[in-house]
Formats: sequence, C-alpha cells, structure tokens
Amino acid sequence: MKRLLVFLSLLLLALACSAACGEVAVSFSPANPRTGDYVDVTVLPERENPQDVTYGLACDGETVFSGKPVERYSVSFRPRKEGTYTLTVTVRYGKNDSETAEITVPVAGAAPAQEGPEVVYSQKDGWWYKKKYSSTRDLQKAGCAIFALSHALQRMGIADESVIPDKLGRTYSGYYVEGRGTYNEGLTSKAAQDYDFLTQKALLKSAREIADSLRRGDYLSFSIVDGHIALADGISEDGTKVHIIDSAAGATFERMKTAGTIFRLEADGSFTEAAVPEDLPGMRWFFESQEYGGMAYWMDIGYCAKRGMRLLRPHWLKADPGDGLRGVSVEYAGALITKVTREKESWRLPTRDLQITGVGPGAVQVALVTNKNGTWLLDGDGKKISGKSKVKRNYMVLLVSAGEDKLYTWWDGIFGYISLKDVTLLPAASGDFLTGVIAQNGYTTGGSQVTVHLNPDAKSTGLAMWKTGTPVAIVEKQGSYYLMEAKGMRGWVHEKYVILDQAEEADPS
Repeated sequence: MKRLLVFLSLLLLALACSAACGEVAVSFSPANPRTGDYVDVTVLPERENPQDVTYGLACDGETVFSGKPVERYSVSFRPRKEGTYTLTVTVRYGKNDSETAEITVPVAGAAPAQEGPEVVYSQKDGWWYKKKYSSTRDLQKAGCAIFALSHALQRMGIADESVIPDKLGRTYSGYYVEGRGTYNEGLTSKAAQDYDFLTQKALLKSAREIADSLRRGDYLSFSIVDGHIALADGISEDGTKVHIIDSAAGATFERMKTAGTIFRLEADGSFTEAAVPEDLPGMRWFFESQEYGGMAYWMDIGYCAKRGMRLLRPHWLKADPGDGLRGVSVEYAGALITKVTREKESWRLPTRDLQITGVGPGAVQVALVTNKNGTWLLDGDGKKISGKSKVKRNYMVLLVSAGEDKLYTWWDGIFGYISLKDVTLLPAASGDFLTGVIAQNGYTTGGSQVTVHLNPDAKSTGLAMWKTGTPVAIVEKQGSYYLMEAKGMRGWVHEKYVILDQAEEADPS
C-alpha cells in the first residue's frame, strides 16, 4: 500500500509537470524576412495570467539581444544582417513556473531602403543602432531632428539618396551639441541652402498662421516635447488638428504633460484621444530597444502653437533668369521690376514673369504701403513680429497669398501678415514700360543723390534719397516728374535726374 501511494504521488507530480511545461506558441511574419524588414512576433501563452515574458535573439550562434522580463506579447525586431536567427521566448507564470519556446527565423536578401513621400521612420527599431550621428551618439539615441528633416525633404519630393537619415546624420553631425541635443535652427538653415527650400529664424506661434502654412503645403519642424523633434505635414479640415510624423512616439507620450493633445483619426472623420501609444493603430514595440516605433497621428493645434514651429517651405516663388525656372528669394519687389536672388546671385526681372506656387500666370500682385506711418508684419494673432518687420510708406511687398482682411507676404527675410487697410494692391504690369537710371548733370556715377518725393512737386514730402546710377522703372509721367520704382519703393523724381534706356517717343504719359 505504501509503495502504491508513492507511485500515485509520483504520477500526479509528473502530470502536473507535464501541464506546467506545455510549449508556448510563438509565430512571426513575414514568413521569409529580409534584412531591413519589420519582423512582427506574437506570443500566445498556454495558460492564463502570465506574469511576463523574456526575449532573447541570436544570429548564427552570436547573441544579438538578451533582455529582461517585460509584459509585452506582441513585439517586433528589424534584422540588420543576413543569417539564421534564433528567437528564444520564456513566459513566466510564477516564481518557479515558466515555459520556454525557441523558433528559427531565416533572414535572406535585403529589403528596399525605406524612402519616399509616405515613409515614417522608426528611430528606435534597432536598424539605426551604431549608425553614427556625432562622435559620441548614434541616430537611434539622438537623431530625432535628423529624422524630422528626412521626413520633410522626402515629402518635398527629393529622392536623392543623401536624404536618408544615416546620410543626413553624417552630413550634419556638427549640429549635435553634447548635453543639449541638435541645434535645430542651424540644421534647418543649412539644409535649406543645400536642398533649396526656405526657412526663417522666427518660430510660428499663431494657430492661424500654422493652419494657413500647412494648407499652403509647408512643413513644420518643432520640439514636440522637451528633448524631442517631430514634423508636422498637414492640417485637419476644421483647422483644429495638426498631422504629426513622429520617429519616436514613445518619447512624446512619455514626456507629454498635457492631456487631450494626441488623437487618432476614425473612419467617420472624428478624432479620438490617444492616451497611450497602444491607442494608435499599427504601433510597434521593439524588444531590442525596448521602445515604440515611429507613428503618424494628430495633435491639437493649440499645443503646437504654444511650442512654436519652425518653417520648412518649398520655394513659393520661381523665376527664369535665363537657365530655366528656379526657386528664388525676393530682395525687393515692385509692380514693374522685382529683384530676386539665388545662391548669392541676383537679377532684376519683370514682375509679371515671376511664378508663385498655387497662383495662376498673370496673377502676381504687390502691395504698396499707403499708410503714412507704414505698416507692420504681424503673426496670425495680429502681434508684431520681432526683428526688422516694419514696412515704410511707399515701399512694396510681394504677396504670397491674400485673405479677406490680411495679406500674407515676404519682407526682409520674414513671412508675415499685413493689414489690408494700410496698402493699395497693384497687379504686376502686363505691358511694356520704360526703364532708366538716376543721373546728376548727365552723369550716372559718383556719390551724389536725388530726392524722391511723395507727389510730383519739389515741395512735396521727401521719401528717400536715390544715388546716381540707381536703375529705375517708369510707372507714369506728370508734367516734368516721373513716378518711378526703384529699390522696392515708389516715388516721384524730376525728369532732369533721369536718363531713359528707351527713346523718348515711348514715354508712357
């Protein structure tokens, strides 16, 4: 009887061990991954209430990763080289109660590089591990500004291999400052020169201007949370939500201090708050880095405005100086002649020949400041923009776009709004016009100057002094005075101070 009891006890123990040691189910996809592919792993514990799971990864017998217990049963990794990978998964149910499974993941071939106008990079997916950004940091650890820039450049249609994050990281490594992160203003300024887009020092802090900018097709790089840069590339129809491309969404959720800020877009067009990363569809968690991947989502525009957003604008103005249509900047504007610059070269071109993105041919306009006190460039909230943002009386600015009460324009290196009541709108001259040069006693050289008047009268208010040799374009003539444009302003100058380039019979009076 005693032996029977011992036998039964051993049998029960064996059955218990058999139940406790049942294999955990592990699956992965795709079935035949390549280097660079996202490999998604699903773990299905055999019993209820598992406490945690531990992942281990080796390639051809060499350890790639050996982790700590986590409570995540849907994870991902991204193989960096070809080989036979062994994934070990251990599910723990209690102190001395666990199940282990091991599967083989063969990796052969290489996936195409992730690039294009729809790409969303996952900064923390393991692929960027040990890909250097600075002498002390790799892209996985410190490259968020580089990823945001890469996202923007590819959405601008730049397909050059140089815009892939690791190439950008090497090019702009000097903008990483140890202990402070990337100097984003310097990074975007230099990239604007290299890749032919526009930026400015002043951040956009007006919800209206941010919405208008995104509707115009601009991109906005910004410090989405302290120590982390992301990109904005779109706006909702009602203007309340900004579309965000975030290479490391986990950092954003971790550091976010404002609730009700991040949203996902539902099929019916409504927005639902995302309180945690798992609330965003398609979110991946990578067991190698113990971090979330990149994600696109929506954010409240009020939060973005408070953070301030940095402009990355494809060229809004193009001209053909003789070697094809190219993006240019404005040095000064006029209804007849506008001076444009590009790569330290400049040209004076008929304003009618300029092309503004989104505006049909022949629709170019300038605003002539008629308020005697001038006008100020304002942000979308009506506040004066710091810097050289006052436009004096009788100066002209080229319009980017026009609204019901405000005009959006470029002046002295700054984009901003001006009040419609302070200006008179002028279309670009469609016909021929006279040109000439300021002269003194028939001479077009020397240091002498002539007075530019508000009206065709020697006693009229003086607006400016133009040096001899200044090129001018003639608007009209009254008596012995010409109304002229030069250096971005309009005024009246006596005919004795002008030498015309054309014959007098072509006089526009």
